[in-house]
Amino acid sequence: MKKIITYIALGLAVAFGATSCSQDNTPVEGKGEFALKVLFDDQTRATAEELAANCTINIYNSEGLIRTYNGVEAMPSKMWLVTGDYRCDVLAGTESAASFTDKTYKGSKSFTISAGATTTVSIECRVNNVVAAVAFDATIADQFSTFEAQVGGELTAEKALTFNATSASVGYFTLDKNTTALQWQFSGTHVKYGAFTKSGTIEGVEKGKKYTLTFTYTKGTPEGDLAFDIEVVKTTEDIEDNIIFEADPTGVAAVGKWEVWATHATLKANVSESEFGSEGIAIQVRAQGSEEWTVIDAEKAGDNLFSVVAAGLNPETTYEYQLVINGEAVGTSKTFTTDYVTTLPNAGMEDWNSDEGWPMPYATGGTSWWGNGNKAADMAGLVISESDASTYSEGTKSAKLSGKQIKILTIDKVAPGNLFSGSFVATVGTKGGKVNFGRPFTARPSALKVDYKYTCGAITHDEGGPSDDTTPHGVGDPDRCHIYIALGDWDYKTYGGSAESPVQVNTTDVSTLFNPNSDAVIAYGELVKGESVSDWTEAVIRLKYKDTERRPTHIIISCSSSKLGDYLTGSYNSVLWVDDFELIYDQNVVTE
Repeated sequence: MKKIITYIALGLAVAFGATSCSQDNTPVEGKGEFALKVLFDDQTRATAEELAANCTINIYNSEGLIRTYNGVEAMPSKMWLVTGDYRCDVLAGTESAASFTDKTYKGSKSFTISAGATTTVSIECRVNNVVAAVAFDATIADQFSTFEAQVGGELTAEKALTFNATSASVGYFTLDKNTTALQWQFSGTHVKYGAFTKSGTIEGVEKGKKYTLTFTYTKGTPEGDLAFDIEVVKTTEDIEDNIIFEADPTGVAAVGKWEVWATHATLKANVSESEFGSEGIAIQVRAQGSEEWTVIDAEKAGDNLFSVVAAGLNPETTYEYQLVINGEAVGTSKTFTTDYVTTLPNAGMEDWNSDEGWPMPYATGGTSWWGNGNKAADMAGLVISESDASTYSEGTKSAKLSGKQIKILTIDKVAPGNLFSGSFVATVGTKGGKVNFGRPFTARPSALKVDYKYTCGAITHDEGGPSDDTTPHGVGDPDRCHIYIALGDWDYKTYGGSAESPVQVNTTDVSTLFNPNSDAVIAYGELVKGESVSDWTEAVIRLKYKDTERRPTHIIISCSSSKLGDYLTGSYNSVLWVDDFELIYDQNVVTE
């Protein structure tokens, strides 16, 4: 007789990626209600309730395990799931290597959640042990004064049971992960011939199957000491109420959308640790169409969940991956395609023109990607950003960003040398200018590499700085150069720029200065140097991702000979050279 323990689970919002939780009873748009029924066969009500209270409930989506509950009472009273395909596994009972009473149960079922609908899932939990029944024919009691049979994965006290005329006739076994046979041994004292033993194995046993061993006395030949034998009749039957009806979920999980980068990917696999353990777990990877696999040892990422980082991959390439347990491939393989990469225009600073009357970092007739503040400096007859053929790290030129003093009548200001992705918009009187930062960009690099040199001047002009900058920046203090990179999804309607360059900075209004902590910033990294660097030096500026599940729309790169130049604080003796910009796409992604 089946006992049904019913739990309606609602109100939990589970999303894989970005999710939200709803704690009220109001239906959630785009989600459906999940109702769970747990059934245990042939149990008294008290036993079924005890199993339900102590079971483990795992809920999976296409990306792997998303929720675990210890006992049905631990589940929320209401559960809403995002529409899609799921699987729910229930594990219950007491695991013992060999027992007449302890059983383990397992049930698994796949289901689909539809928006606004209630999906009722019935999971029947059935015996998950190898079951052995022992019967002694009447001829055994007639011919033996004492007798018993041991059965188990191994014939030891911990892993075997002893059956005799008074013991229970059915035993439950949890075999080691590499064991696929039951061993048995009959021992007895024959009324005429004395002590006797016989042993054997039952190969290829399966969970949820019952194997019955019937021991029968057969008379042997009259000659010799051994005048009889023991016949073992093995029968196999399904345990009707207890068979696990669905295949084990062990295998690789579908890769998450945001877990695939240009040259690396995080791959996951579901592994039943109760069956396979947690050692010897790996995932093998190869380019689709290739014959050679690369095997990567996996690390435990959760209950029954393992993961690897496959690195050194090629961009925009389809790869195949598969679970490996103890050197053997398990389950079917799945595929993923790596992300794309984007390079920076004029990264070597080789292309310059003076078509507008001042140096600009792009070829004549070309498209401007990099900008600078030469348009404003030209009003004073100055150049703060130009090519320099006398020093470079590679190629024939570098970009030289020189601080300059603007001194006209009563005006005495410092104009830092600068270079940035974007465009100069206009001057604002004699106090500053407007710049639109950013260029369209949707790739996901992990770092910016740039070669630089720096002549650090003593600060000549101090007109303040941000309140959170505690580094001394008064006149006479060392100046600091600044190189930063930011990825974001700025809306130009909010940030005042254009669709091409969405972030407008007005240096006369500190509220508009670039804020690396704004909600629109997805990743940010910077280099600040407060001393001279006389030789070309390679800097790798790691991006720190605030959110790895958003794709940027724009990139900002900014270089300045004076970090506080937007405040008109800095030195006209500071010079920053930059060359050979390169975006790096490796697996060393830094996150907050």
